[in-house]
Amino acid sequence: MDCDAPTHDGNGYSLSPATDLLAEKQDLTQTEDWNRVEGWFQKLHAPGFGRPSDADELSASPDGKQIAFTSTTRLSLEKTRRRIHLIDLGDGNTGQKQYALRAVTQGPNEDKKPKWSPDNRRLAFLSDRRRKGHFQLYALDVGGLVGEAYPLASSILDGVVEDFEWSPDGTSLLLRLAAWGLPKSGFEGSGTLAPSDESSPAWMPTVKHGTPGSHLRTLWLLDVASQKARQVSQAGRNVWRFTWAGKRHAFALVSDGPSEGEYKYSSVVRMSLEDGSETTLRQHEGMLLGELASPFSGAKVAFPEAEGGDRSKVAGPLVCIDVATQQKTALPSQNVDVHALTWLDEDKVLIMGLRGLDSVMVEVDVTSKQARELWSTPDTCGSSFPTMCLVPGRGIAVVRHGWKLAPEIGLIDGQFTYHPIHSFDHPGSIWLREQFGPSETITWKSTDGVEIQGFLYRPAQGSAPFPTILNVHGGPFSAFSSSWMGYRPWVAFLVAHGYAVFSPNPRGSVGRGSKFAAGVKGDLGGGDARDLLSGVDHLVGKGLADPRRLGVIGGSYGGYMTAWLTTITTRFSAAIPISPVTDWRLHWQSSDLHQDILDDGLYRRDSLFETRSPLQHVHKVKTPTLQLVGTQDSCTPPAQAHYYHVALTHHGVRSAIVEYPLEGHGIRHFPALIDACVRMLSWFGTFVTKAE
Repeated sequence: MDCDAPTHDGNGYSLSPATDLLAEKQDLTQTEDWNRVEGWFQKLHAPGFGRPSDADELSASPDGKQIAFTSTTRLSLEKTRRRIHLIDLGDGNTGQKQYALRAVTQGPNEDKKPKWSPDNRRLAFLSDRRRKGHFQLYALDVGGLVGEAYPLASSILDGVVEDFEWSPDGTSLLLRLAAWGLPKSGFEGSGTLAPSDESSPAWMPTVKHGTPGSHLRTLWLLDVASQKARQVSQAGRNVWRFTWAGKRHAFALVSDGPSEGEYKYSSVVRMSLEDGSETTLRQHEGMLLGELASPFSGAKVAFPEAEGGDRSKVAGPLVCIDVATQQKTALPSQNVDVHALTWLDEDKVLIMGLRGLDSVMVEVDVTSKQARELWSTPDTCGSSFPTMCLVPGRGIAVVRHGWKLAPEIGLIDGQFTYHPIHSFDHPGSIWLREQFGPSETITWKSTDGVEIQGFLYRPAQGSAPFPTILNVHGGPFSAFSSSWMGYRPWVAFLVAHGYAVFSPNPRGSVGRGSKFAAGVKGDLGGGDARDLLSGVDHLVGKGLADPRRLGVIGGSYGGYMTAWLTTITTRFSAAIPISPVTDWRLHWQSSDLHQDILDDGLYRRDSLFETRSPLQHVHKVKTPTLQLVGTQDSCTPPAQAHYYHVALTHHGVRSAIVEYPLEGHGIRHFPALIDACVRMLSWFGTFVTKAE
């Protein structure tokens, strides 16, 4: 697509053409390339404009007759909205193939996180209809779900309500209130919580300080009858997660500070709803803890423990704490790294997570310590890690999608048979499936004999060996699974434009247990890098990847690895790090995302903070490098890419950096996504496709 052909040296690297490449120009909106890429995305999305295209945050009514969910509707490429929709299951059987949807909220702005009251009378949800970005708690009466929603609290709370949970008797709700200015997680796109209509004078400084003060995430109790809310958590305590623990207590994951780095220092406590006093059940042990869940009695609390990850998506082995004895017990899970869980009764908990590349559902008896696998699929169930929704009397609902399966809501019945009940497929997604070839599960042995897994997405046209792009996921405590569009839109875009995309899960990934995940700790850029490169060798050896036409791309940790790989090999003809880390010491000092994945030598010469940083090895790089970053990114600040760009150019390497002022962690929104895809095709088209 890009016609700026470079000259090459004997190794296939660019010797810097006299004119700029398209990827190096600022305004691409008037180019033919822009029009073609925009047209491609229009063909994909336009047939679905004005109708829900996905579902998240499923919640079933207590009578099992309705499922509420957060829908995403695209009105144009640049404009989306989230609303609450319902599927009415009625008394029919699940043999029906397509249940109708109906919207029950109309905004304005965003509506999300629907949750039914235990008495089936109200549907509560979060909305920023009064002020964009200022989410508060609202409800609809079930008898008038098409009527006007009303606030559940009599006064507006000063901050953002991020989550809530009904009490077992429906008379009150717990909610987590985040102060303005607190960071969002990397999975949410980074940046800070702020109302979009609030602006400071241009001269006013940004201030950071070392004491959090009142800028915390706090736990509140809202009485439904009086509509009065009061803070429960004590001053100086930051609440990350919570769930009810009987009638008078809550289980909570708390720390002393609100920064993203504090999450790993959180403790599990039993908190009094009277005065906020805490009984510590589990001190922080260097592990990240996921979703908290408890049976009605509050006698136990279960949660996954993980080696690391983003606080919004934690998956790992399942543990349970008995409140009376404060004893922690590791529970069997059929080798599943658990992400979602819900109690079925006082003894059984239903879990869902990843095992290898599969989404797996398991029932665990915490008393007998027996586990029974109920259902599994090679597809993804949820936006990222597997999630589920218990539908009383009907089964379990999931949102399922795969490489060639557009998102759909499905119901797993009492015999654990899956039934699709609503597909979000439309002519645009049907067209997309015709633009690329099949996916293939790839398994190989790394250099030390450890088995590694991944996916190869093949183009529809051409024959092997293909020009191949190594795609490295973020994390490192994350994982690829078979997902619609390959998880990121540019994966499907590249495959549709003639590239094979290789998406592996190296050590450090979720789904293979704690030992596999921990394999990256203290060896970042070591064994994980060898896993990736041995995977590329495997594809080349099988005749699937062309060794002369290889590129590499990735975001976050994947952006780090993209840069790092080009310091240890010259096999890649082009690299595109997205939101990268290039210097671990500077990253620790400029970001609040502090992961214990290196060593304790932050300020020590020759520590892993130094020796595993691409910036320290930039003199070895020969690969043309295009970095894509967002100004709003506080997880991997854009300065990381700027340092690296200057160093690359000083060493004579072809380099460009593109910074999007309205993007955060990753390039997620139109029109920035169009711009990024134009640049990807220009960069890979010049240095990979045309490599000799």
